[in-house]
Amino acid sequence: MNILKKMLYLLGLLLLVTVLTLGIFVATFDANSYKQELAALAREHTGRELSFDGDIGLTLYPRLGMSLGSMRVANAPGFGDQPMLAVNRASVSVDLLSIFSLQPQVDRLQLDGLTLKLHKNKAGLSNFDDLLGKKDTPAKSDQPSSKQGSDTSARLQLAGGSFGGLDITNAGLSWRDDSTGDDYQVSDLNVVSGAVQLQQPFPLRVNLVVRNREALSAQVELTTDVTLDSQSVTLASLQLNGDVGGTMLPSDSLRIELGGDLRYQLAAAQLAVQGFAARMLAQGGPLQQAKVVLAGEIGFDIAQQALDVAVLDVQAELADPSLPTGQLQTALSAAALKARLAQQAVQLEDLQLTLGEDRLQGYLRVPNYLQPRVEFDLKTQRLDIDSLLGDKKSGPPAPTGAGDADEDVAIPLPKDFMRALQLDGRLTIGDLRVAGLKLTDVALRAQADQGLLTIKPLGLSLYQGTLQGDLTLDVRQEIPRYAVNQQLQAFQIGAFMRDFTGEDRISGVAATNLKLATRGERLSELKAGLNGDLGLTVKDGALKGFNLRHKLETAKAKFRGEPGPAEEGRRTDFSALKLSGRVVDGVFNSEDLDLQAPLLRAAGRGSANLAKETVDYRVDAKLVKTTKGQEGGGADELNGVPIPVAITGPWLQPKIDVQLDEMMKAKLEAEKARVRELIEKEKAEVERKLAAEKAKLKAAQERKLAAEKAELQKKRELAIAEEKARLEQ
Repeated sequence: MNILKKMLYLLGLLLLVTVLTLGIFVATFDANSYKQELAALAREHTGRELSFDGDIGLTLYPRLGMSLGSMRVANAPGFGDQPMLAVNRASVSVDLLSIFSLQPQVDRLQLDGLTLKLHKNKAGLSNFDDLLGKKDTPAKSDQPSSKQGSDTSARLQLAGGSFGGLDITNAGLSWRDDSTGDDYQVSDLNVVSGAVQLQQPFPLRVNLVVRNREALSAQVELTTDVTLDSQSVTLASLQLNGDVGGTMLPSDSLRIELGGDLRYQLAAAQLAVQGFAARMLAQGGPLQQAKVVLAGEIGFDIAQQALDVAVLDVQAELADPSLPTGQLQTALSAAALKARLAQQAVQLEDLQLTLGEDRLQGYLRVPNYLQPRVEFDLKTQRLDIDSLLGDKKSGPPAPTGAGDADEDVAIPLPKDFMRALQLDGRLTIGDLRVAGLKLTDVALRAQADQGLLTIKPLGLSLYQGTLQGDLTLDVRQEIPRYAVNQQLQAFQIGAFMRDFTGEDRISGVAATNLKLATRGERLSELKAGLNGDLGLTVKDGALKGFNLRHKLETAKAKFRGEPGPAEEGRRTDFSALKLSGRVVDGVFNSEDLDLQAPLLRAAGRGSANLAKETVDYRVDAKLVKTTKGQEGGGADELNGVPIPVAITGPWLQPKIDVQLDEMMKAKLEAEKARVRELIEKEKAEVERKLAAEKAKLKAAQERKLAAEKAELQKKRELAIAEEKARLEQ
């Protein structure tokens, strides 16, 4: 018992001596006397002035601590009189009992009113360059880069024990760059953490406000549970929320919410984010509202600059009265997204892009996004562009008048981008709806290199027919050039025109061949610059809007002085229509119009101005003897007589003029020709008869002369015989 009492007595005495010693130390120690030495030490190592505006205080129990009043670090020469670094108040303490256990535990570090001002002038010099220059430059080493991770691990191990936490309040940071005009201000920065201990999670919360003049204003809040160990840093249940505004945004406001579990491997310099989710809500600006949700599993190798995202899922909802349907929903998913930042390469494998109710599948690869170079292969069973654009056709378009074509439209093109673009992609669409048209079996290959974009081959089926051809866009020169080469076979042109324009002014089974080229930057320039060849053939069809046969019958009745017949229908049936010609500077010229219709035939020549959308044609129609097709009279005095018809004006509402005076002239000429023909026939007949009579008379004379000669010859021979007989006697 005596020994125990002595030990307790000695322990009490030791405690008393310690308390008295600390009391005397606190009472006699004047930390303010070291201000000048601290300022001199700072001047020696940084070249900057360190000043203290407040006292340095000490506390004893329950924590041994030190508190600092206001202090400032001067700015670099040439950057103004304002301090580069300033703190209103700072304090740090150590748990007193942990000192006696030889495991000192630093309690909370508190900083209030921290202000840091970073500045770069127009010459590119920063107010912290001298501080960086005074640091010891680490010697180069041939050891692997993983040693950096080992050094970091060692530092974490040396920081063992525990740290009571961090309190930073009312802090502010600024970055001003005179060369770019940026002026970023971080204000209301507050950082609060729980007790820090290796391999034990502790909470961390950060709030701040960021501004860059009128361009940016953001209020950010971050919460997470941090775990530190010798090999990694883990941020569990990370949640970052931000409200962003400013002129640099396309929207009036932006709400951002990010979440996930983040782990950074120190030695390997690898970052992984599990359960990553992001939500962004933009309001105002071009769209009333835009919501984007993104999710995936992220891995990032910092040393290799390699980003991998597994099970990528992006969904977007857009809403605005200006959208065709008022809203648009789209989604993108991929089994894997791979980005190799060092090679500027990105690829999406097993890509699925959802647009409304349609889905495209395939891949997208960008071997070099700075050049850029793009490869893709996308397929879909259905793509309804009209539905996406909300294109509801309510009726035929209003016809245009002569010289009243659509308003001129500029066609802007990203020419610099297209000249740098290298593209090789394939697109396959089973069923396509665009501009009211129904297209199937669409297959194309798009390629681009140094400003030359080609779609070749281009194949599709439409309206029971097929199209084959290619398209070219050339921006290698300042003025873009366009070219199209297409062949359409056996398609129903009436259904095509009805879906495309709302009217089927022509119907039948059509085939077209066109090879056209143009240049320009406005729609009017493209029309006026068209050059090339165009051919059209239509079988078993009709021209709607006028009845050419009725026009001719009316003209015939007027010619006879009779009342005209009633019109039974405003259409001209035909069995065949052929037309071909050349387009020169936006004007189509043809010399071979050929129309085969019931009771009439028509041939013509003329032109169509594509820019003004007008037509100027002269057609010579002839009535023929046939009863097939449209109703009409039989043969009469006008059969076979060319009846001139002028077709002029807007091509959707042309004026058709049967030219009676020309017809009468033609009839008179035809009658003259008939009379001349009869006279020629009579003359030929008379000449034939006269020639026959002459031949007959001549033949008779020749026969009589021959008979007389024979008779004389006979008499002569008889006389010779008689004389010979007499002499012989």
